[in-house]
Amino acid sequence: MKGLKYGAAVLAALLLGACSESEVFYTAVYPVVRVEAVVTVPSPEPEPEPEPTPESRADEGGTTDPVIEEIEAGIVASAHVQAGGRYTLNFSKYNGGRAQIETATEAGTVTAAFFKTPGTNEVLIYCPEPEAEYSFTLSTYQDTDGQTKTVLVTDLTETYQALYPDAGITKAERRSYTSTNAN
Repeated sequence: MKGLKYGAAVLAALLLGACSESEVFYTAVYPVVRVEAVVTVPSPEPEPEPEPTPESRADEGGTTDPVIEEIEAGIVASAHVQAGGRYTLNFSKYNGGRAQIETATEAGTVTAAFFKTPGTNEVLIYCPEPEAEYSFTLSTYQDTDGQTKTVLVTDLTETYQALYPDAGITKAERRSYTSTNAN
């Protein structure tokens, strides 16, 4: 495992060095306007409705699970780029290049290498300092103005299933909504 981590660091260092000397073919910029979490768990079996009586009232508010709220808050708080930050991907190769990441956190702006798997919408980010490796998928959403924009979706299901084994999580995602128009 340590050798794999070292190999990734060497590869990223080589790519970062090569990117600084290479011509940028195009740049994609993704300003993050909001970060949300989506966590799904199986719906509990509905309990039979009690017979109504004149004294009883139906519960008017929805109930929320405090564990799910905690998970959602953790997913949003751990986002590498918060609202107000941005990803700038400078493609110097057909499948990657150098990224400038304005985190909108204490980390400030960091430089990273990125790889986009050809034929997919998946992007892998490798940041040597502070060390981080993560991926997201480029997807779309309808903005309030009716425009189709880009959303960066990070699948965290396995991570949160391991952290909260009793929660019954079937999906955990971070969605970083951007102001970038979708192609």
